[in-house]
Amino acid sequence: MGLRIGIDTGGTFTDLVLMDEATGTVQVVKQPSTPDDPSRAIFQALEKSKASSADISGFSLGTTVAVNALLQRQGARVLYIATEGFQDVPFLQRVDRKFHYDLDWERPRPLVKRRDCLGVTERVDYQGDIVDPLGPADLDRIVSNVRAQLSDKSDEPVALAINFLFAYAHPEHEQEVRNRLSKEFPDLPISVSHEVAPIWREYERASTTIADAAVKPMMQAFVKSLDHGLKSRGFERNWAVMKSNGGQMLAEASADRPIQTVLSGLSGGIIAGKTIGERQNSHNVITFDMGGTSTDVGVVANGSIGYTTAWEIEFGLPISAPFIDLTTMGAGGGSIAWINKGGMLQVGPQSAGAVPGPACYGLGGDEPTVTDANVVLGRMNPENFLGGDMTIDADKSHQAIEKLGRGIGLDCTAAALAILGVGVENIAEAMRLLTVRRGLDPREYSIVAFGGAGPLHAAAVAELIAARTVLVPQHPGLVSALGTLLADMKVDKTWTNVLRSNELSAPAINARLRELEIEATADLQHEGFVGEPVLRRSANMRYLGQNYEEEIEIPLGTVTDQTVAEILAAFETHYERAYGYRIQGEIIEIVQFNVTASGPSAPPATPNVVRGERAIPMTHREVTFTSEAPITCPIYDRATLTPTDSIRGPAIIEELDSTTLVPHKWLFQVKEDGTGRMEQNPDN
Repeated sequence: MGLRIGIDTGGTFTDLVLMDEATGTVQVVKQPSTPDDPSRAIFQALEKSKASSADISGFSLGTTVAVNALLQRQGARVLYIATEGFQDVPFLQRVDRKFHYDLDWERPRPLVKRRDCLGVTERVDYQGDIVDPLGPADLDRIVSNVRAQLSDKSDEPVALAINFLFAYAHPEHEQEVRNRLSKEFPDLPISVSHEVAPIWREYERASTTIADAAVKPMMQAFVKSLDHGLKSRGFERNWAVMKSNGGQMLAEASADRPIQTVLSGLSGGIIAGKTIGERQNSHNVITFDMGGTSTDVGVVANGSIGYTTAWEIEFGLPISAPFIDLTTMGAGGGSIAWINKGGMLQVGPQSAGAVPGPACYGLGGDEPTVTDANVVLGRMNPENFLGGDMTIDADKSHQAIEKLGRGIGLDCTAAALAILGVGVENIAEAMRLLTVRRGLDPREYSIVAFGGAGPLHAAAVAELIAARTVLVPQHPGLVSALGTLLADMKVDKTWTNVLRSNELSAPAINARLRELEIEATADLQHEGFVGEPVLRRSANMRYLGQNYEEEIEIPLGTVTDQTVAEILAAFETHYERAYGYRIQGEIIEIVQFNVTASGPSAPPATPNVVRGERAIPMTHREVTFTSEAPITCPIYDRATLTPTDSIRGPAIIEELDSTTLVPHKWLFQVKEDGTGRMEQNPDN
């Protein structure tokens, strides 16, 4: 056993957690991010940790390289190669509109230009049978067309995306074109749809393959640079990158399949939140990760994390890949407060980011943010931000908030309270979206609050959704980095084939699922996992005539006629629970089969927290909780709190990377592993 390092590169800060595998104790580092070169902040954090390369047994990373490249449209130029006649699919999209009655609305631009869309004469049908064969002349023609497109001597990176009709049923044509183009243009990254997204729905497959190609050069360069830097510092082991599905993959594989890392930086938080909840016997949790730029909300129901295969870069630009089901919004500590044309106060989604940051950073920012509002109200300590490593200018916060307040007729304090009120309501609505609107009762859930700003706002959010318990882990500002150390290696495999319930063959389904299990297990072993994998199987199902599916789990073992009957019954039960009815006697279609193989990581030891004396405030200061006058509030140092300590609100608990606000009628208790359990206490 040795030391394992987990790093999460956020938009504002880069977080490092150094864990001793034997004892479970951790060392943490929080370093301002360097968006122009994310690896620079990573190496700065590593240097601060003073960890010896010889002692490091593992290195895991959650990164925002891919998602930032997509959102900011900084990806490579993509040459899109499609079946002849289908080059316009990325532009036709789904012929829908985000705003039906807004005549000025403009559809987001695809990630490829029309002049870069090339056709190939080939065609297969939906069953994978060849309709129009791919010949040598067709290969010569596409090579010539690609070479002509590359005649522009721009320094812009270029990648190829190949997406043929029904390639998931007959991948050989895509493979032939890739092999020929790889031979002719060995330096060009190539993405092929049957590997990136082997699913039906032509447009979603096209959009996903194009996105994968767009970020591939940047991800390859990032992985190469980081790997070189690690090796130059004496770290020679393989290292891992978080995937959007909550698993991990080797860094080398992430450079080849970057689309699987789009939500890499977000999934670690839910993985850690699930573990934190389980340690407190809470199997229903809402994860609440509020950082400097955004807030991410996820749900763990009955110990299970929800998954989805749909995510959008912007409206109409989907990515179809396995994702942890979560909601992201522009509501972080750096979210800017502003007044719209109707005179209404808004918070976010614009963010001040790391630079210039909130006004109080003193780096040139002058717009009011959520962080500035907390400084004005006394909820954050200007003298102890990041343990004193960063200076906070409270006067600049007051100036920014006062300027905003004048625009809506509020004084500085009232404006700060209003900013937090709007921001917290936005977050509460996101939690309702994932719970109440899906038939889940938030009163039965605990909120796991983390991120630099999560514990500061968790109680207010809990009150709005009627959740009774908030769990605040140790080092809440670095929980997503911790999640990278808790994640398993994970591989997903998919078989797309439309089957109907009146003609299902249990032996055929069993044979194909077994093939997927073997493929997934082999890939997992290639990733370095040794041992018996944990398998999960599911099917995407719908009623005949419908266009979207529900995912239903398939029990492990041999698929028999009885298994098929159970799957069909489970679909109807799920459908009725979700939509309130079932369609008796209707044919059910199975569109897609999925297999996930996980290689469980060794769980870290639970750290023992030494018991101490009764908690004593380290100081007091004036803090505003409501529109009434500020009160003299006790301030506690989280590092001095030990198990059995109980703190009644109102109180504030400070630590290096976050601040916890304990309002009136709330009770904060320290549990055996150091986690803070906060509960509403009417008798307080």
